[in-house]
Amino acid sequence: MLQHFFGILYLLAVLQILSFTGSHADDECPLQINPQRVVVRYGGSVSADCSTSVPHRGMGWEASEGAVPMTRDSLTTWTVSELREWGIEPSCFINYNKPPCAVNLPVTIYKTPDSVSISTVNHNGPMMEGNQYELQCDVLNVAPVQSLTVNWYKGQTLVDQTIFTDTIKTPVNKTSKLLIRPDRADDGAQYWCEAKLELGEEGPRPPLTAPSKTLSITVYFKPIIDETKLPSIVSVFPGYPVVIVCEAEGNPKPTISWSLSTTDIVYSETLTVTDSTPEDLLCIANSSVGSTTRSVKVSKQDISISTGNHTGPMIVGKEYELQCDWTLYAVAKSVVVRLYRGQTLVDQTIITDSSNSSDRKSYKFKIHPKKTDDGALYWCEAELELGERPQPPPKVTSESLNITVHFGPIINETKLLSKVPVFRGYPLAIVCEAEGNPKPTISWSLSTTDIVYGETLNITELTPKDLLCIANNSVGITTRRVKVVLKEDYLPLIAGLVAITVAFISVIFIFIYSIYYKTAKMGRYNLKDAKLSPQNGDIAQNGKDNSIPMKKLSQSNILA
Repeated sequence: MLQHFFGILYLLAVLQILSFTGSHADDECPLQINPQRVVVRYGGSVSADCSTSVPHRGMGWEASEGAVPMTRDSLTTWTVSELREWGIEPSCFINYNKPPCAVNLPVTIYKTPDSVSISTVNHNGPMMEGNQYELQCDVLNVAPVQSLTVNWYKGQTLVDQTIFTDTIKTPVNKTSKLLIRPDRADDGAQYWCEAKLELGEEGPRPPLTAPSKTLSITVYFKPIIDETKLPSIVSVFPGYPVVIVCEAEGNPKPTISWSLSTTDIVYSETLTVTDSTPEDLLCIANSSVGSTTRSVKVSKQDISISTGNHTGPMIVGKEYELQCDWTLYAVAKSVVVRLYRGQTLVDQTIITDSSNSSDRKSYKFKIHPKKTDDGALYWCEAELELGERPQPPPKVTSESLNITVHFGPIINETKLLSKVPVFRGYPLAIVCEAEGNPKPTISWSLSTTDIVYGETLNITELTPKDLLCIANNSVGITTRRVKVVLKEDYLPLIAGLVAITVAFISVIFIFIYSIYYKTAKMGRYNLKDAKLSPQNGDIAQNGKDNSIPMKKLSQSNILA
């Protein structure tokens, strides 16, 4: 008991000394704490080791929960099975040669919120398009608040966030607000908020989150009439009724009516228009939010068409517009405008939009002329789409437009090689031809100052090695490089060698022939008037007469 009392007195003395040493002791204190920072859920268990590598007279933990008395060991552990002290600041101390010192262990205790909820502020029911409203997110009983972030979402899209900087360690209630100005696209949108605790690397990963339920908003907006489905001018042929449609978008859904006069009102989205329908119509879309109107003019009309004119030549590779202009005097579901080149259809478009008057309309076709289009005839055709009518639809054609197309020079590379051989003493004419509109001028650049004009150039062994053919017109310039390769003329030498070879072969032939002739002449006999000689008796004839005289040969004849 007495030993425990003196231990407490010693601990108090150490703490008193530590209070005077301050941060300087922390800088030189030979203690290592592992981990260096702890993050623990409120009521959860926590532990940390404190170790040293120097001799000492005692070390331990000072804490409002889980204090560890001094020990002579080199390792001591602070442990709490259920940590519920919000402001706890444990520290490990040591008593050794130098003055006693201590190292603090930062402890973060967190608590997830009891609830996260979303609501509108001072508003109930549908929201009106264009007005501003406030949403509120309530986070109850969360700690620490300095690690709290409230994220706002519309659907799955993050739209805003609130970061808190309070240093309060105990659980608190926090509120975040979001200002919105909804439009018609937000009708039915779902907003929600999320409380997120970012507790650093020592904390839970990924960070702890707590979402609210979703808040679906209803947005009321004024009716909008679909003008693409309801033209401002409706043309009509006598005997050919046309059905027009007035559609409107709105929330709540609007009612549609047609005002034919101050007293004649028709409730329907569709209206059948004939030649007896009043000239001025009014479509009315009405709801509890407001009303929208669209005026429609009924016209009995005919049609004409013309082509726009393009002055001056066109250049190959550039883009140009051919414009078809017309004035409509007919009721039509649409107008088909076509562009022809000669008898070939180039492009077409369907026109369904009309303006508030019968002014001249136009459409521009884009073309990219080629060099083969020079002198081509373009013309326009307009055809009314009248639907299922017994007669053919009206069709109007324009006058033809003759276009001129200019293009840059194109050198004929098949007639002008990039390398041209020239033999010494044999001049050679090379030709540079180029196609283009307007017709290009041809010149040869032999040097920076020596220019020769003309398609043909005579070259010799004295001509510079590097030539440049230049084809030029108002559109552009094209060049082709030509390298002159000088070659020696071996034709006389080859001819001499051939002549010598032929002469040599002739001599050999004559020599062989003379030998053959001599041999053949010496072996030839004339048997005319030949007389038979008596048969030599020493040569056997097998009992037959020998008609050819034979000479008896002696051994000396043979040897000779």
